[in-house]
Amino acid sequence: MIRGGDYFKLGLFLIGGIILLLVVLFALGAGKFFQRTYQMETYVNESVNGLEVGSAVKFRGVRVGSVSEIGFVAGKYSGADGYRYVYVQCTLDKDLFGTMGPKNAKDQAAEEVARGLRARTISQGLTGQLFLGLDYVDPDRNPPLPIDWTPASIYIPAAPSTLSKVEQAVLGISNTLTGLEQAELPEAVKSFRRFADSASTFLESPDSKEMGHKFTAALEQTRILLARLNVILADPAAETVIPETARTMTGMRKVVEGAGPDAVQLVRDAKELAASLKVSAKALEKFLADPETSRQLAEMPGTLKQARETVSELRSAARRLNSVMGRVEQLTAAQQANVEGILDSARGLVDNLRELTGEAKRYPAGVLFGPPPDKSPLGGQ
Repeated sequence: MIRGGDYFKLGLFLIGGIILLLVVLFALGAGKFFQRTYQMETYVNESVNGLEVGSAVKFRGVRVGSVSEIGFVAGKYSGADGYRYVYVQCTLDKDLFGTMGPKNAKDQAAEEVARGLRARTISQGLTGQLFLGLDYVDPDRNPPLPIDWTPASIYIPAAPSTLSKVEQAVLGISNTLTGLEQAELPEAVKSFRRFADSASTFLESPDSKEMGHKFTAALEQTRILLARLNVILADPAAETVIPETARTMTGMRKVVEGAGPDAVQLVRDAKELAASLKVSAKALEKFLADPETSRQLAEMPGTLKQARETVSELRSAARRLNSVMGRVEQLTAAQQANVEGILDSARGLVDNLRELTGEAKRYPAGVLFGPPPDKSPLGGQ
């Protein structure tokens, strides 16, 4: 039989136990209530079989949160119609991006994405259970998936998982084997056998032996050439030739760069000259191909012979003319006084002839028959 005081003690014990249980629960979960969390999302273009709500999210193996929602982007965003991406939302328990730089979490996450931060599903051993891993990859080989909407929270693009890459590799090998099966392998084997038979026949023929000797001789010549080249390079002068050549080439390059406009004009003039020469060459070719030109060229030796004879005769005539002129000069010098007298007489004769001509003009009858008539006085009968 329980007395009244026992009920009081039992009630006090129950109240104390409840209070103690509340204290323990508060001590164990108080941090969860005051801990700041971040929402992160990614879009996966492959199967996420094995990834569940509550799966871990790890950054380089360190747990930083958990998966909070899995669905399709078409059900999350109105502008995602036609996309078949899987929408994965995560809750980050730790201020992951706040420890990477001075920027806020969203801006810092965008900067890390540009450096190659990607999310991908990773299998835990052989159980098939997946978790979401965050790590850095080559951003050029793992570009973000194309999207037409603005993510509502921190967005980390997804990269293909290792399992997906293995599946793609196996699928590629399978497609290759299928293509080989469709490529008529027996016919390819027959072609290879024919090639092998032809090669064997050629190697057993005398031509192959002769070719082998020629090949051996070519190798010997190559060996001799390499030996000579080694001797040349071993010469101490070769050590100065290469730097001098480099300096010469540098100088030539500077000259060419400095004479850029002149070089352009020179090239242009050279092109015009080449075109003119081409036209001249065509005209000369046409001239030489003319039958009349051939005939004239055939007669050229006789013409040149006559020209040589004419020139020789002209030289002889010139020599004779020089001799005659010399003699005339000597005769003129010797008879200079007589010549002057003859010239004076000739001048007097010319004067007399001029006077006689004037008289003949005035009195032609008197010149022929006698003196002129007497003049009558003015007015006389």
